[in-house]
Amino acid sequence: MKKIFTLMTLALVTVAMSAQVYVGGGVSVWRDTDNNKTTAGISPEMGYKLSDKWALGMGMDCSYTYDKGTDVYRVAAMPYVRYTAVKMGPVSLFADCTGGVAVNKISGGDDYTSWQVGMKPGIMVELTPKISFLAHTGFLGYRDADKYDYFGDGGFGLKMSTSDLRFGLLWNF
Repeated sequence: MKKIFTLMTLALVTVAMSAQVYVGGGVSVWRDTDNNKTTAGISPEMGYKLSDKWALGMGMDCSYTYDKGTDVYRVAAMPYVRYTAVKMGPVSLFADCTGGVAVNKISGGDDYTSWQVGMKPGIMVELTPKISFLAHTGFLGYRDADKYDYFGDGGFGLKMSTSDLRFGLLWNF
């Protein structure tokens, strides 16, 4: 048993030493005083680089909104496969093939589910070998929801707008 445990530990350490793991995400806070609405959220992300072109990852999003006396809690999970199409020095252009499920809980009300499947383009700038700046915008795919759509308008199509623009930082180790 000790030999198996030692062998498994050695294998795990070897993989971890050569791993291309990254973590990161974003934070948001917004206050609309005219409409008495406050939104705050955190969106962690983690992934594993399989090669220079491919990566697997998972994005999460947890947010809270206060809107004129109503509390809304949201949690979303968005796994993805990232393909880097172009790399020019420290700048990379990529596309995330992603899915996603979100649950919205309204205080005093029911839970509502939203989902999506599609592709999101993005750009990554390697600031240092350990830190990268990341930006996503747009969506090509399908979205739907029970009632309140967390991901945006329901249906199928291409949406490229600044309202879909998201920024973040990744720490590579």
